[in-house]
Amino acid sequence: MTGFRTAGGTRPRSHSIQNGLVAAAILVEFVLIIGHPLFGWGSTTYAATPRPLVYNAPQPPSGREVLLTLSATAAKQPVALQVPGTPYAYVRVRTWHLSVPRSDQSPPSVVLPTVTQSWLRSDGSGRLRRITSRMHGTNVSDTPVAAGHPLPPLSVNPAVLARRFGLVYPGTAPSARQFVTFTAMADSQPISPPVEAAILRLLALTPGVVNSGTVTDRNGRPGVAVSVESDYTGVEISYTLVFDQSTGKLLEADQTLTGDPGKLDVPQGAVLGYTSYLQSGYAAGTSAPPAS
Repeated sequence: MTGFRTAGGTRPRSHSIQNGLVAAAILVEFVLIIGHPLFGWGSTTYAATPRPLVYNAPQPPSGREVLLTLSATAAKQPVALQVPGTPYAYVRVRTWHLSVPRSDQSPPSVVLPTVTQSWLRSDGSGRLRRITSRMHGTNVSDTPVAAGHPLPPLSVNPAVLARRFGLVYPGTAPSARQFVTFTAMADSQPISPPVEAAILRLLALTPGVVNSGTVTDRNGRPGVAVSVESDYTGVEISYTLVFDQSTGKLLEADQTLTGDPGKLDVPQGAVLGYTSYLQSGYAAGTSAPPAS
């Protein structure tokens, strides 16, 4: 039994070292366990984004049939003719889009939407007014708009409409890109029921369009939604349009991240942007919205 005692009856140094290593390992594990929640080690800071819309379970028909039904509904709506002396196309929307911070900035911690009002003549001239929410109060900017970017002419002719949407009629089918083209048109001018009916018939040809179900939009309005998923921007996104079932009118457009976030500071499933369409019509000048 020699070698297990040293002079003075002490244990060998190897046992002391081993005990010290075990104690150190326990301490490190303890620090890692409590350090994660206390100091955020290993956690990711995400940008604040709006809550996703809540869709009720969709029932048949398909997304294509939803769009065709909405098209038929829109075609039956009365057409408000543009009154002489009202040359300005007026649109009011509420929007939010994910802003990508610089490398030296932290991700946005709150959702700050913008209400935009535009008064535009057919040549693109007019006025743009933005009211942006801030942490304390709001920021209002009024900008005169010079001519140079004419409003796109609207047509119910399928061939003209297809070319306007960048399609070779009756060739390639629409995609998420045409969903975005439609919302860009609605951003700048009123879309009459006959034109909207023609656009919806075109969008009904989109491969992969699905019925997302009924939903209440961000302005508290009930609607029905259709969606298409696409990576044409380089990121997999679900593009959703919400319509008023009773009129076929576009209420809201949403974009939700469904693919790999990549360098975006949001998790999969986050809302990347939305536009709520609040009012449109024609005005005599740029000082006030249309009367109705």
